[in-house]
Amino acid sequence: MARKWVFESLVNNDQDSIGLIAYALYKHKKHTLATSLRQAGNDEDYIQQQVQTFHDQTLQNNSLEDYREKAKNFLNKIFQEIEEDISAKFEKEIAQVEKQHKKELTNEKRKLFKNIKEYQHANRAWYEKLGAWLLSGIPGIVSSFLVTCLIIGASILFISEDKRQDMLRSLWAEYFGVQQQVTTEPQKPDTSRQP
Repeated sequence: MARKWVFESLVNNDQDSIGLIAYALYKHKKHTLATSLRQAGNDEDYIQQQVQTFHDQTLQNNSLEDYREKAKNFLNKIFQEIEEDISAKFEKEIAQVEKQHKKELTNEKRKLFKNIKEYQHANRAWYEKLGAWLLSGIPGIVSSFLVTCLIIGASILFISEDKRQDMLRSLWAEYFGVQQQVTTEPQKPDTSRQP
Protein backbone atom coordinates (compact mmCIF):
# COMPACT_ATOMS: atom_id res chain seq x y z
CA MET A 1 0.00 0.00 0.00
CA ALA A 2 1.35 3.41 -1.02
CA ARG A 3 2.16 5.74 1.76
CA LYS A 4 -0.17 8.72 1.98
CA TRP A 5 1.35 12.12 2.66
CA VAL A 6 -0.34 14.80 4.76
CA PHE A 7 1.07 17.56 2.56
CA GLU A 8 -0.58 16.16 -0.56
CA SER A 9 -3.86 15.71 1.32
CA LEU A 10 -3.93 19.27 2.70
CA VAL A 11 -2.41 21.34 -0.13
CA ASN A 12 -4.21 21.42 -3.48
CA ASN A 13 -1.55 23.44 -5.35
CA ASP A 14 1.18 26.02 -4.81
CA GLN A 15 -1.41 28.83 -4.70
CA ASP A 16 -3.52 27.17 -1.96
CA SER A 17 -2.66 29.48 0.94
CA ILE A 18 -5.17 27.84 3.27
CA GLY A 19 -3.70 24.39 2.55
CA LEU A 20 -0.14 25.62 3.09
CA ILE A 21 -1.07 27.22 6.43
CA ALA A 22 -3.01 24.07 7.41
CA TYR A 23 0.09 21.97 6.72
CA ALA A 24 2.21 24.37 8.81
CA LEU A 25 -0.28 23.97 11.69
CA TYR A 26 -0.09 20.18 11.32
CA LYS A 27 3.72 20.27 11.37
CA HIS A 28 3.66 22.55 14.41
CA LYS A 29 1.44 20.10 16.31
CA LYS A 30 3.65 17.19 15.24
CA HIS A 31 6.76 19.08 16.41
CA THR A 32 5.11 19.95 19.73
CA LEU A 33 4.29 16.24 20.28
CA ALA A 34 7.87 15.15 19.59
CA THR A 35 9.33 17.91 21.78
CA SER A 36 7.08 17.09 24.71
CA LEU A 37 7.96 13.38 24.47
CA ARG A 38 11.71 14.24 24.40
CA GLN A 39 11.31 16.43 27.47
CA ALA A 40 9.51 13.58 29.21
CA GLY A 41 12.66 11.48 28.71
CA ASN A 42 11.34 9.00 26.13
CA ASP A 43 13.76 7.34 23.73
CA GLU A 44 13.85 8.21 19.99
CA ASP A 45 12.25 4.93 18.85
CA TYR A 46 9.23 5.56 21.05
CA ILE A 47 9.05 9.19 19.85
CA GLN A 48 9.18 8.08 16.18
CA GLN A 49 6.45 5.52 16.83
CA GLN A 50 4.18 8.17 18.45
CA VAL A 51 4.85 10.66 15.65
CA GLN A 52 3.92 7.98 13.06
CA THR A 53 0.72 7.18 14.98
CA PHE A 54 -0.13 10.90 15.04
CA HIS A 55 0.47 11.01 11.24
CA ASP A 56 -1.77 8.02 10.56
CA GLN A 57 -4.57 9.25 12.85
CA THR A 58 -4.52 12.64 11.16
CA LEU A 59 -5.13 11.01 7.78
CA GLN A 60 -7.79 8.55 9.02
CA ASN A 61 -9.85 10.67 11.39
CA ASN A 62 -10.68 13.47 8.97
CA SER A 63 -8.45 15.82 10.94
CA LEU A 64 -7.43 17.38 7.64
CA GLU A 65 -10.61 19.47 7.50
CA ASP A 66 -10.00 20.62 11.07
CA TYR A 67 -6.56 21.86 10.02
CA ARG A 68 -8.04 23.64 6.98
CA GLU A 69 -10.69 25.26 9.21
CA LYS A 70 -8.01 26.36 11.68
CA ALA A 71 -6.03 27.79 8.74
CA LYS A 72 -9.09 29.76 7.57
CA ASN A 73 -9.61 31.14 11.08
CA PHE A 74 -5.89 31.97 11.31
CA LEU A 75 -5.99 33.85 7.99
CA ASN A 76 -9.21 35.64 8.94
CA LYS A 77 -7.60 36.73 12.19
CA ILE A 78 -4.52 38.02 10.34
CA PHE A 79 -6.69 39.86 7.82
CA GLN A 80 -8.76 41.38 10.63
CA GLU A 81 -5.62 42.56 12.44
CA ILE A 82 -4.25 44.05 9.23
CA GLU A 83 -7.58 45.73 8.51
CA GLU A 84 -7.72 47.16 12.04
CA ASP A 85 -4.14 48.44 11.75
CA ILE A 86 -4.84 50.03 8.37
CA SER A 87 -8.15 51.47 9.59
CA ALA A 88 -6.49 52.97 12.66
CA LYS A 89 -3.74 54.44 10.48
CA PHE A 90 -6.23 55.90 8.01
CA GLU A 91 -8.45 57.27 10.80
CA LYS A 92 -5.41 58.99 12.26
CA GLU A 93 -4.48 60.39 8.85
CA ILE A 94 -8.08 61.47 8.24
CA ALA A 95 -8.17 63.25 11.60
CA GLN A 96 -4.89 64.99 10.75
CA VAL A 97 -6.15 66.01 7.31
CA GLU A 98 -9.45 67.25 8.78
CA LYS A 99 -7.58 69.25 11.41
CA GLN A 100 -5.31 70.77 8.76
CA HIS A 101 -8.30 71.42 6.50
CA LYS A 102 -10.19 73.13 9.32
CA LYS A 103 -7.17 75.29 10.12
CA GLU A 104 -6.70 76.26 6.47
CA LEU A 105 -10.42 76.93 6.09
CA THR A 106 -10.37 79.21 9.14
CA ASN A 107 -7.36 81.08 7.74
CA GLU A 108 -9.03 81.45 4.35
CA LYS A 109 -12.25 82.72 5.96
CA ARG A 110 -10.23 85.24 7.94
CA LYS A 111 -8.47 86.42 4.75
CA LEU A 112 -11.78 86.61 2.88
CA PHE A 113 -13.46 88.69 5.60
CA LYS A 114 -10.42 90.96 5.75
CA ASN A 115 -10.50 91.44 1.97
CA ILE A 116 -14.26 92.09 2.04
CA LYS A 117 -13.82 94.66 4.78
CA GLU A 118 -10.98 96.38 2.91
CA TYR A 119 -13.00 96.38 -0.31
CA GLN A 120 -16.09 97.78 1.41
CA HIS A 121 -14.01 100.44 3.12
CA ALA A 122 -12.36 101.49 -0.14
CA ASN A 123 -15.59 101.47 -2.17
CA ARG A 124 -18.02 103.17 0.19
CA ALA A 125 -20.42 105.81 -1.03
CA TRP A 126 -19.98 109.35 0.32
CA TYR A 127 -23.02 109.08 2.60
CA GLU A 128 -21.68 105.84 4.12
CA LYS A 129 -18.33 107.53 4.80
CA LEU A 130 -20.16 110.49 6.34
CA GLY A 131 -22.21 108.17 8.55
CA ALA A 132 -19.08 106.31 9.64
CA TRP A 133 -17.32 109.59 10.33
CA LEU A 134 -20.25 110.85 12.41
CA LEU A 135 -20.32 107.65 14.45
CA SER A 136 -16.57 107.23 14.92
CA GLY A 137 -14.81 108.06 18.19
CA ILE A 138 -12.28 110.72 17.15
CA PRO A 139 -14.59 113.27 15.52
CA GLY A 140 -17.34 112.36 18.00
CA ILE A 141 -17.43 115.79 19.54
CA VAL A 142 -17.68 117.53 16.17
CA SER A 143 -20.33 115.11 14.98
CA SER A 144 -22.30 115.57 18.22
CA PHE A 145 -22.18 119.36 17.72
CA LEU A 146 -23.33 119.01 14.12
CA VAL A 147 -26.16 116.65 15.04
CA THR A 148 -27.23 118.98 17.86
CA CYS A 149 -27.22 121.96 15.46
CA LEU A 150 -29.27 119.99 12.95
CA ILE A 151 -31.83 118.98 15.57
CA ILE A 152 -32.10 122.50 17.00
CA GLY A 153 -32.26 124.00 13.50
CA ALA A 154 -35.00 121.59 12.48
CA SER A 155 -36.97 122.18 15.64
CA ILE A 156 -36.72 125.96 15.22
CA LEU A 157 -38.50 125.68 11.87
CA PHE A 158 -41.56 124.18 13.53
CA ILE A 159 -42.20 126.83 16.18
CA SER A 160 -43.76 130.27 15.91
CA GLU A 161 -41.74 133.40 15.14
CA ASP A 162 -42.02 134.85 18.66
CA LYS A 163 -40.87 131.66 20.33
CA ARG A 164 -38.11 131.31 17.76
CA GLN A 165 -36.74 134.74 18.66
CA ASP A 166 -36.91 133.96 22.37
CA MET A 167 -35.16 130.63 21.82
CA LEU A 168 -32.35 132.13 19.75
CA ARG A 169 -31.81 134.87 22.37
CA SER A 170 -31.58 132.32 25.16
CA LEU A 171 -29.17 130.15 23.12
CA TRP A 172 -26.94 133.16 22.38
CA ALA A 173 -26.98 134.14 26.00
CA GLU A 174 -26.31 130.64 27.33
CA TYR A 175 -23.68 129.36 24.89
CA PHE A 176 -21.95 132.52 23.72
CA GLY A 177 -22.45 134.74 26.74
CA VAL A 178 -24.03 137.49 24.68
CA GLN A 179 -26.91 139.31 26.28
CA GLN A 180 -29.16 141.20 23.93
CA GLN A 181 -31.26 144.05 25.01
CA VAL A 182 -34.80 143.06 24.86
CA THR A 183 -36.94 145.98 23.97
CA THR A 184 -40.36 145.75 25.25
CA GLU A 185 -42.97 147.53 23.32
CA PRO A 186 -45.81 148.96 25.29
CA GLN A 187 -48.87 146.97 24.77
CA LYS A 188 -51.74 148.76 23.22
CA PRO A 189 -55.01 148.48 24.97
CA ASP A 190 -57.33 146.03 23.41
CA THR A 191 -60.15 148.05 21.90
CA SER A 192 -61.92 145.23 20.34
CA ARG A 193 -63.68 144.53 23.53
CA GLN A 194 -66.42 146.73 24.67
CA PRO A 195 -67.91 146.60 28.10
